[in-house]
Amino acid sequence: MIPAHDGVSIRVAGFAPYPRPTKLAGVIQIVHGFGESIGHYGDVVDFFVGNGYACVIHDQRGFGEMPDKTPKERRAARGIVPSYDHLLEDVKTVRGQIDLWYPGVPVILFGHSMGGGVAANYLLRYPAGDYEKAILEAPWFRLYKPLSPALDVLAKILGKVSPKIVTYTKMDVDDLSRGQTAVHGQKGDDVFHNRMALRLYAGAVGAGEYALEHADRIPIPTLVLGAGTDKVLSTAAIRAFADRAGEHVTYKEYPEAYHCLHQDTAGPEALADMLEFLKS
Repeated sequence: MIPAHDGVSIRVAGFAPYPRPTKLAGVIQIVHGFGESIGHYGDVVDFFVGNGYACVIHDQRGFGEMPDKTPKERRAARGIVPSYDHLLEDVKTVRGQIDLWYPGVPVILFGHSMGGGVAANYLLRYPAGDYEKAILEAPWFRLYKPLSPALDVLAKILGKVSPKIVTYTKMDVDDLSRGQTAVHGQKGDDVFHNRMALRLYAGAVGAGEYALEHADRIPIPTLVLGAGTDKVLSTAAIRAFADRAGEHVTYKEYPEAYHCLHQDTAGPEALADMLEFLKS
């Protein structure tokens, strides 16, 4: 656990090749998706560690194990954050911790789904020198089935009233991956959840639109991956982001893949493409 900028504890895990090589290929900082936690990225960590990279991942606020809370407190805290900007600040805090653990090693920012939206917004709003490259896997810019404009406005209004007004998403874990082992694991996982505060939802929606509007400002080489059969987020919006982004962004789409690419049957191909991008 490390302290965030506002004193809240952030649960962070680091993984590195063993025995540690004389020179690491880099550090992958992972920002997980909605409902997820550190424990959902074992396959990604194993792949990159096996190829000479260290990985650092943190539980985003409102998600993960929350070991400093009682079970009752944990249930009440699920899906709740003070603001979307706190998610960006937490990425910055973990980035600073990486400098202490792995000084002088190049760092790559990796974000999936909601974490991909957070990563994209970080790149657009913070100094460009923090990362060498970035990977955005099925990032949240827009939903596959957006709420009506009236409900979006209501979410903004109620979100301003309190960060604790919540809803439950209709996300179906069967839509996340064609890899049935991963799907069954999430169905039986007491950490994975679909509870989201309206303030967080409104923040994510606004951040997605901001990223689409400012995509041409992405400052570093970035690989954007889209799932052609994504029923969670809008692949059309991800394509639009890549089209607007310009020379720094490379886009790759997997036509039959579901939302969680690294757990999908397209996972081996997607991970291999990520590694090729990092080594290029």
